[in-house]
Amino acid sequence: GEDIAWVNVDLINPDPSEDDWVAVFSPAIFSSSTCSIENEEIQSPYLCSSPIKYKYANYSDSNYTATGRTSLKFQVINQREDFSIALFSGGLSKPKLVAVSNFISFANPKAPLYPRLAHGKSWNEMTVTWTSGYSIDEAVPFAEWGAPALTVGWRDLGFTHTSFLTNLWPNTWYSYRIGHILSNGSYVWSKTYSFKSSPYPGQDSLQRVIIFGDMGKGEHAGSNEYSSKDPGALNSTDQLIKNLKNYDIVFHIGDIAYADGYITDWDQFLQQVEPIASTVPYMVARFV
Repeated sequence: GEDIAWVNVDLINPDPSEDDWVAVFSPAIFSSSTCSIENEEIQSPYLCSSPIKYKYANYSDSNYTATGRTSLKFQVINQREDFSIALFSGGLSKPKLVAVSNFISFANPKAPLYPRLAHGKSWNEMTVTWTSGYSIDEAVPFAEWGAPALTVGWRDLGFTHTSFLTNLWPNTWYSYRIGHILSNGSYVWSKTYSFKSSPYPGQDSLQRVIIFGDMGKGEHAGSNEYSSKDPGALNSTDQLIKNLKNYDIVFHIGDIAYADGYITDWDQFLQQVEPIASTVPYMVARFV
């Protein structure tokens, strides 16, 4: 299934202001009303439906306030719902909805995505966990393999599925893909991934390990986000992806996505680490 796309926004505004900003919402139908600040964890803009990300209208063109014209680029990922783009005036403190785009969506919003590997209970077992929009009532999950969270920050997290790949041969590359059998008998597939199985216990072999913590997530397109405090996370992720062939397992020892009540950050994080977690075991632990 599709998991990432770039959206180009061409804006023409007859009444431009330096306080104008453009936001991405998912689901596409949202509330532009302002909500009360319940605690210090809630961040501006104080809308009753939190946008996934936003940019000031003059982000890419400083002449916007003079011309009323600009173009913005947003990266969106498949999050099981449709999207809309909205223009606001009044800045972040007094947002006023000006215009909303048509709805856009991925070809299959429910597609199985973001696989992450982990070692199983025995040396010759690997688990693969993924996210989709399919509940157990409408599809049977399986994996094919071979050679402020309750209010403004809430969104549907979809369904999490785990499959166990057992009796793996040691030190062997396996290819796999994740998918679902729908109730009508048809299949939905992800793209194909691969991993190398563990060595035999006691075998003399080189095992290269990455250990880190407190990474968080970042935004490649330069957008602003709620809890957007970890831009350096992209440096870590990009280096890990660049050197993917030079290590065998990752231990992420707590403080994972820093979602801080804005649940959309979890999808963003899983997409960010997907090239790593789908290829080598990505073992996580709770920070204590």
